[in-house]
Amino acid sequence: MTLEQSQKHILKLNLEGNEVLRHNLPETDLTKDLEWDKIADLMHWTMIGANGLGLAANQVSVDIRMFVMHGFKTFINPRIIERSQEQQLNEEGCLSFPNLFLKLSRPKSIVLEYYNEKLEKQVDRFQDMWAQCITHEIDHLDGKLFIDYASKLKLDMARKRQSKANDPSRR
Repeated sequence: MTLEQSQKHILKLNLEGNEVLRHNLPETDLTKDLEWDKIADLMHWTMIGANGLGLAANQVSVDIRMFVMHGFKTFINPRIIERSQEQQLNEEGCLSFPNLFLKLSRPKSIVLEYYNEKLEKQVDRFQDMWAQCITHEIDHLDGKLFIDYASKLKLDMARKRQSKANDPSRR
């Protein structure tokens, strides 16, 4: 499927304030008769269309414990089984919070157990940006948002920058 073909099938992205973003998605029953690869494909094209690196199912009102990541990687029932002690401090954004960016500390590496879209169990190590992206997406699946990690002062400053970026008269 080309990008042009898939744009007709892009899912609606839930934005800040939508209560579904706070839903903690329980582990999904893998025996459900779902078209896992088609759901993953729709989520991937939605993420690409929004210029994202990752997208959690509850960001598009899909009620399964799943996220997708750049490179057409799919993660169903993901579980971090190891986190490095070493942390990284990087800027982070979220498709559900347009133009809002915060510097957050996340593990520098993680080991993740998950199922792919073919329901094959996988265990992989991810580092740097990918470890950050995965922990961000798993937080979504747990109903936790990246703004929850920021102090009120840091969040207020980021919101001011967000307002300027979202103001069309300032472009």
